[in-house]
Amino acid sequence: MTKRILIILAVILTVLILIEIMSLLRLGSSLAGYARFWKQRSALQGEFVYVALGDSTAQSIGASEPLHGYVGILAKKIETKIGKKVRIVNLSVSGATVQDLIDKQLPELKNYQPDLITVGIGANDVARNNMDDFPAHYDSLAKSLPKNTFVTNMPYFGGRLRRNAEAIKASEIIKSDAERYQLKLVNLQDPLRAQNSILNYASDLFHPSNRAYRIWADAFWQKIEPTL
Repeated sequence: MTKRILIILAVILTVLILIEIMSLLRLGSSLAGYARFWKQRSALQGEFVYVALGDSTAQSIGASEPLHGYVGILAKKIETKIGKKVRIVNLSVSGATVQDLIDKQLPELKNYQPDLITVGIGANDVARNNMDDFPAHYDSLAKSLPKNTFVTNMPYFGGRLRRNAEAIKASEIIKSDAERYQLKLVNLQDPLRAQNSILNYASDLFHPSNRAYRIWADAFWQKIEPTL
């Protein structure tokens, strides 16, 4: 290999590294920006009230814009379906665990009269290997949610963190609790596994990309649309 080729390869590698670093920095900076967006959006009025509970996925972290996550996509689908303006009240918090949601998000529900509630939580428990406490924590959450709340099982962990065995165990717990407390289960594990791709992940190879969020929204919509 000639010196010229080595230089070209080194330049290409450097550019790729810089692009990755910039993408990761943008992802990190989106945490505060997306949280501000949803706080401002929650103040807007609408005839149909949609309350989202959860973690960074409900915040749309990894998506190119806040409304490109599943919450924004679902709101648009609902508006198209029923012809009413949707008020999105996004109470989710990036990094939240199941217990965090119980402590900080659930108490705020009393301030609203939701027409729809979605819950996407547990990925941080799986990522942090908090599985010993997960059954008790999720049971406490599930019995506190209004009936017919839409809850997700665990997404497919096919990116940087390979904890899908734990994700499947968590999904089984969620399914059991959803049946016990009359919640509507949204299956993310199967469609994300079936359509797994590097393109499903943001630059950190953990958060969903726009592509993956569309899969999330489709899974939700299959359950939500018949109820509208």
